[in-house]
Amino acid sequence: MTIQKIIPSAIAVLFTFTAIAQSESKSTPIFDGKTLTGWYTYLKDEGKNKDSTGVFTIVDGAIRISSTKMGYISTEKEYSNYAFSFSYRWADTTNTEVTRNSGLIYHAIGEDRMWCNGMELQMQQGDAGDLWLIPGADANAEIKVKDEPFGGVKKGTRIAKWEASEKPLGEWNDVILICRGNEFEHWVNGKKVLAGVTIKRVAGKIQIQAEGHEVWIRNMKIEERTP
Repeated sequence: MTIQKIIPSAIAVLFTFTAIAQSESKSTPIFDGKTLTGWYTYLKDEGKNKDSTGVFTIVDGAIRISSTKMGYISTEKEYSNYAFSFSYRWADTTNTEVTRNSGLIYHAIGEDRMWCNGMELQMQQGDAGDLWLIPGADANAEIKVKDEPFGGVKKGTRIAKWEASEKPLGEWNDVILICRGNEFEHWVNGKKVLAGVTIKRVAGKIQIQAEGHEVWIRNMKIEERTP
């Protein structure tokens, strides 16, 4: 299978130039297109770095996440002050009886489990750009969106995106997550669909979920910057 390159979105280019102008920044390889170096896998039934059925594979420079098991890939290190960008698409375009689901968890802390305590940029079909605050074993992150407080509880908390910007099923969606100090922004296909501030949480691991629906991930990049 051959996966074509996409043209970076205008917002990604704009953010790069803005970062250079406003602060010192550096691009850090986060996926080499050949291996999961710098990442580890976690599956609900197998644990860390055990993937007996090939849930996570690399094909033509992209990561294929199969529909067979639940889990995630996670960065080994924690990140703060960065722009993380990637593209994703759903493999199944025929079944209209299901809602395809995955997500990008960031500021993930604590033990590996289903799911880690973190903030999820939702990729679920129809809800891309929503925010879920995931508690893990403890209270979830406390945040504010438009001065309204959310989180700090031991149950999942959803904050809906401001507008829809997903592409039709089967097309690639471009996502950018910007974390700047305690500020965060969700961008989907060139539109800022959600933004807010965290009360305490400013760093953590980056994770991409396997939630029972085949999804392809490509063009993962991270630009770290100093505040």
